[in-house]
Amino acid sequence: MIVPTIKPHLIAHRGWSKRFPENSIPAFAAAIVAGADEIEFDVRVSKDGVPFVIHDATIDRTTDGSGKVSELTALELKRVHLKGIDGEILVGLGIPTLQEVLENVYGRVGLNIHIKGIDDRRTPLHLLASLTPVMPHRFYIAGSQEVLEAALEVCPHIPRCFIQAPQDIPDSMIQTAAALHCERIQFFKGYYETKDVQACLEEGIIPNLYWADELEEAETAIKNGVLGLLTNDIGPVRNHLFS
Repeated sequence: MIVPTIKPHLIAHRGWSKRFPENSIPAFAAAIVAGADEIEFDVRVSKDGVPFVIHDATIDRTTDGSGKVSELTALELKRVHLKGIDGEILVGLGIPTLQEVLENVYGRVGLNIHIKGIDDRRTPLHLLASLTPVMPHRFYIAGSQEVLEAALEVCPHIPRCFIQAPQDIPDSMIQTAAALHCERIQFFKGYYETKDVQACLEEGIIPNLYWADELEEAETAIKNGVLGLLTNDIGPVRNHLFS
């Protein structure tokens, strides 16, 4: 078994999303205060080409509005309000743009930027390509093969993370990630085995895992070689593992 020499990182999935509205500035701020090594967030592009930080293809679940992100303008997206974790409408708290999130968190913490959708102009990739590196808080682009191929073309200097979909076979996924010169692979809970983590390490690729909120589950993942652990409940998980 390969024993990792890199300290495991805890990644706040959509910020501290178990306690605050997911993919919101408050969720990211709380995750940083709680000691997250990285925060993870999702990016989709509006009808008029503005990257927003939101997970779903539609705004129905997380806001008081409705419709597809890709079919709404930036102005329309800015008019809606996020819902709290209890479903309450949080008037005044809207969907942040990628630019707004970067202004609040870039250089303060590592970033796992999950590109969920790209417009024809590849706007999110060009925006990220323009950033000046800030050490030691690195960032990387995470996504599907299609997204990473585009990233390799537009911004090859930014590290990449191949995200496993449930249908992806780990062995072939590792080969694809290596071919795309990925720094990381993000395994999906329930669709990988410990041997896959070891195979990842043997290829010199950092293994992430989506996700673990239960304390014992998080501890087991780290013991099995996971180096980037996504969690929705960053405070208690970090306190249990590293206090």
